[in-house]
Amino acid sequence: MAPERTSPTAERDKERTRVSRLLKSHAPPDWERRFRASELLDAVIDGDPIQMFVMAADIRESTTLMKESVKFERFATIMDKFVSSVRLGIRRSGGWFDKFTGDGFLAYWIVQSASPDEYEERFVQTAGDIAHTANILIDLFHRRVLEDFRSNSRNLSAGVGLSMGLDAGPGYLVKIADELTIVGAPVVGSVRMVTAAATPREIVANVYLGERLREGQDGVYEALGVKVDREFRPTKEYPRGQEVYALTFEQDGSELETSDEDAEVGTDVVDVSDATGESDGKAS
Repeated sequence: MAPERTSPTAERDKERTRVSRLLKSHAPPDWERRFRASELLDAVIDGDPIQMFVMAADIRESTTLMKESVKFERFATIMDKFVSSVRLGIRRSGGWFDKFTGDGFLAYWIVQSASPDEYEERFVQTAGDIAHTANILIDLFHRRVLEDFRSNSRNLSAGVGLSMGLDAGPGYLVKIADELTIVGAPVVGSVRMVTAAATPREIVANVYLGERLREGQDGVYEALGVKVDREFRPTKEYPRGQEVYALTFEQDGSELETSDEDAEVGTDVVDVSDATGESDGKAS
């Protein structure tokens, strides 16, 4: 007797369940309500491009910071609390946390396909969200986390701090070693931009995202209080210089804090959704 064949529909449902399980640790807690879940899962399974806004963060001179620590275990605890807090805050805001890179992290925001008007609205909203979130996290690190590192340091270099690189474009979610991770041009671009950041506290965007923010700085993004300057900076790929967009904000991100009871950064300190306006659960 021939073995019973599994129908294509059942196979697809099984694959969606598998991918959903892999996405769970990276996704916003309400992602199945916030996004069109089946469509997103199918895009991952089929290897289709997904519009992403990617954030690459780098803790400058983290190796020096570690070597100058009075107690290594305290250094590790501070770093763990910071990354855990960032991960929770980004996911609460509707973002996706990709991975901790050892001296920083990668995160991304997704905009699914839609009618032209709806897609443009979500694109504009998400561009503002990632820029505002970058400002919030830079402020958090330098106002709270750096204080904890300082209390455990023998010497503290002026070069220690957090920098951000931002980019947007079609990216992909692929399975590597039983984990889903992002790849594609916006990942490369965001990493290149964080490298182009000359000093800590800088937020640098690539052309595609940066130009949109620059065009809207006195319009749709005016409420962010962001100033976007187009500059030319040398990078490894473009040693003679390439266009980058440096973001500065009129205000810091201190309004993000939800608790002042902890002396150190904890997972209850950061709630990015309060500041980005993304707590309404709308589908992207």
